Amino acid sequence: MKYGVSVTDTSEVKRIEESGLELLDKLVAFSDSLNEIASFQSPRGIIFHDVASATQLYSTVPLPAYTSRELIHITPLVDTWKEIYLSTTNGVEVAETYYSELDLDDVAVIAAHELTHHVDFFHTDFEELDEENMWFEEGLCFYIPRKVMLPEEKFKSIMKVEACLIDRYKEEYGDCTLDRFGECHGEESEYASAFYDYWRSTLVVDALINRYCDQRVEKLIDYYREWANGSKTSNLQTYFIDELQISNEEAKNLWLSC
Repeated sequence: MKYGVSVTDTSEVKRIEESGLELLDKLVAFSDSLNEIASFQSPRGIIFHDVASATQLYSTVPLPAYTSRELIHITPLVDTWKEIYLSTTNGVEVAETYYSELDLDDVAVIAAHELTHHVDFFHTDFEELDEENMWFEEGLCFYIPRKVMLPEEKFKSIMKVEACLIDRYKEEYGDCTLDRFGECHGEESEYASAFYDYWRSTLVVDALINRYCDQRVEKLIDYYREWANGSKTSNLQTYFIDELQISNEEAKNLWLSC
């Protein structure tokens, strides 16, 4: 994959390029595993940024990781992501411990999240948003890289961390169903507000795979393909409830309480 470097602080060029190349090696290895799950159209390249370049020069998105114009944009610096995630912990000890020890594998998962958006069963136009059902795409795009790139114990640790953070912020941000992704906690600029529904979506995808799909992500993808290729007479959340025969109580636990 081709890459470029964009910085507003030229003293950071060497450090960002070196970290970016390490991250790129991990991303290329992940792409081989991703291709075994689903075909995808590789983006034109990846741009490694400092924070100001990513969030002020190329975009006004507050997080320095996104896809735009067939390019992945990300800062590869572990210290930057450690600072971002530690700002969300709000006294949750298990989260403080995990994020204090953040490493390049965690950053590579974020880059791989962006790459996973390019799989063939999702839309190919990044301007075409399916807001009612986007929780599934966002959750799956974190689940797959974590399962592929992280050791099992680390996978379990980050899922536990995010479950605890959901509990911590639930009263503040609300229990809106995930088909209202991103709507229920206003326009706050803080990172926890931006992450909240991503945490919830990934937890729901994990639960669907473990409880209803024999722990096989491919089986959940098959259900999604059937829904996407069908008439779409209901939203995806309702489709899963009906198709997987999820009880009302369990559905509430999945889409409201998690």
